Amino acid sequence: MPRNWDTPQWNFFQSVIQPQYITSPATPAEAAQCKKVLEDYGLFTACHSVLANVRRCPDSKENLIKQVEIAAELGSPLFHHTLIPEYNVDISGYNEEIARAVEVAVAVANRAAELGITCIYEEQGAFVNGVEGFDGFYKLMKSACKNVGVCGDFGNILFVNEKPEDFLRAYGSQIRHIHVKDYLLKKAPAAPGMYWAPALDNHWLRDTIIGDGIVNLDACMQILREVGYQGAFALENGHPEPFESGVKQAMNLLRQYW
Repeated sequence: MPRNWDTPQWNFFQSVIQPQYITSPATPAEAAQCKKVLEDYGLFTACHSVLANVRRCPDSKENLIKQVEIAAELGSPLFHHTLIPEYNVDISGYNEEIARAVEVAVAVANRAAELGITCIYEEQGAFVNGVEGFDGFYKLMKSACKNVGVCGDFGNILFVNEKPEDFLRAYGSQIRHIHVKDYLLKKAPAAPGMYWAPALDNHWLRDTIIGDGIVNLDACMQILREVGYQGAFALENGHPEPFESGVKQAMNLLRQYW
């Protein structure tokens, strides 16, 4: 997205999003106001996404149901929430943890169904990650709720030594939303430096500008084309490099590949 791109959307980014780092509206009333501002700029909410940890927060169910109601006021057709985002934890209690996550997620999805919203989930953390790890959760959700789908993430699966292409192929037509990101990868006995996060087998990952890392963006986009993906792309720029440069390069690459 070039700096001199004279459009209402770019002006909105420069004047509202960039300097203030907008967070999720706290109430349905604030969400309704946010929706109006977005509409004034020709924008809309493709997916309302929030961070949750059903393993550590006893109020997850109630808090997420409130966020579903905020999603409705935003006019978002999709609601995405994380489940157990922790990495490098003991997963010996996998079945118990997944059952707890499903209990919360089903309650949230049932409220979302009443509001005409589809709930989507990504591969993330130690429990709900990798093709097999995610499937243990997602099969239970599909058997309990009709209004569920998949959020494909281009990077989270790297933490369990699998490739984003594996996940995209496995869930194909069920993918409703995409998180675009990229990582640098090193193998070392300890953190190579600041910003690096531990993965399996002494691997370390660090967020980087989309296109500069190890994610095969071309292969991922090709799979999405093959399955007829029609959703939006959300840029996840958690890298330490300048934010604006990351957005510009990511937008240019997305135009090239999509």
